[in-house]
Amino acid sequence: MAAVKVDTERKPGSQVVLSVEVDADQVSKSIDQAYSRLAPRVRIAGFRPGKAPRPMIEREIGWPALRQEALDLLLATAYNSALDEAGLDPIDVPRVEVQQFDRGQAMKFTATVSVKPEITLKEYKDIRVPRPRTEIGDVDVDEAIERLRGRFAELHAVERPVRAGDFLTVDTHILKSGAVLIGESQTDAQLEVDKERLIPGLAEGLTGQTIGDSRDIRLTLPADYPKKDLAGSDVVFRVTVKSVKERRLPALDDELARQVGRGQTLAELRQEVHDELQEAAHQADEQRFENDVLKALDERMEAEIPEALIDREVNRRVRELELRLQEQGVKMERYLEYTNSSLDVIKAEQRPQAVQKVRLELALETVAEREGLTVSDGEIEEAVTSALAEDEQISRRTRDLRTADPVRAYFRHQLLMRKTIDYLSAMAAPESSDTMEPPAEAKELEHAGQSASGRERKTRGKKER
Repeated sequence: MAAVKVDTERKPGSQVVLSVEVDADQVSKSIDQAYSRLAPRVRIAGFRPGKAPRPMIEREIGWPALRQEALDLLLATAYNSALDEAGLDPIDVPRVEVQQFDRGQAMKFTATVSVKPEITLKEYKDIRVPRPRTEIGDVDVDEAIERLRGRFAELHAVERPVRAGDFLTVDTHILKSGAVLIGESQTDAQLEVDKERLIPGLAEGLTGQTIGDSRDIRLTLPADYPKKDLAGSDVVFRVTVKSVKERRLPALDDELARQVGRGQTLAELRQEVHDELQEAAHQADEQRFENDVLKALDERMEAEIPEALIDREVNRRVRELELRLQEQGVKMERYLEYTNSSLDVIKAEQRPQAVQKVRLELALETVAEREGLTVSDGEIEEAVTSALAEDEQISRRTRDLRTADPVRAYFRHQLLMRKTIDYLSAMAAPESSDTMEPPAEAKELEHAGQSASGRERKTRGKKER
């Protein structure tokens, strides 16, 4: 560690400027070290590598190259020493400016870093939030079973006029000003007579049409019609119906339960559906309850959030989006083309949620510190093992992932956040309730494992020594 003199100056936005001075002796030593590293690479006629007189070698190296090598050797050590001297734990990479570095002189530089903000958190032990209790009734079960029947419905050909909800095979042409538009005709097109899905007015125009009948339906194409040159145009849809099929729901009896694989009787099916709906409602109630608790906590906190933390969370969200797209075989560049967007637009859209998440985690970390909440190594090991078991694709790298510091740090953080939320929830509503599982996304785990090399030091914002 280099001996340094440090002055600190607090700036708005949770930034600190370190003014650092390193004595001339250490500068000289770093120049000597730089010379020792560079000299063997110099070739001078009549001398073995590195054996020529130093002045000759230094002239060959050149002062700018020697100075830069010496600066690189000393700067990281001096910066880390300055952090320890000032008692700072940065949250981003420093912005360094070197004011002085020369032979026989002290080294002087400034480093601007972001640090965690000062958190003002008012009393939170008085948070009281009612815990919602949603009860599933017969009407909810009936609606869910009707949706199940719809999934197992069958289509049957009929010889009657078209009704709402029918499935048709049709030939279509689009006419504008009396002329058939080239490229807009379809043969044996399949469509459902659903006014929510079809162009406004088309479903109503089809109703009552018979098989073999052709009908002209006057419509105005919507503003978001795929062909931009036709959007908003008044046109005629000439439709010939070639077949009509109606959807027939399975009978509401014991056979339905066996058909969907949910019991042997209708009563068993209803009970299974009820239990699933009740569990989903319970989870939704818990989520609403926790959101209310966290909202109350947020209202008790005051802090100036550093841009570095917000940017980090925004970038994390963008990486998550990119991973989800990759799973679907879509590259980010193509996605931006499809959505007519840009990376800057996506980051701007993610910013409000990022700010809220950063605020929440700062508040929870403050509570955890005040209450002495911790996470044991055993709890981390269990969480990592569980996450690895859920994703066979990354289980081959189990050994590396299980021991990678970024992976363990990620789970330590997630588990501590979960434990702190449970602590606050228990105070906010005295009655007990099952807590939700901590997040353990396998893709997050995979990304953490891929980034294990060298990342731990970066989280402190320190340069590698």
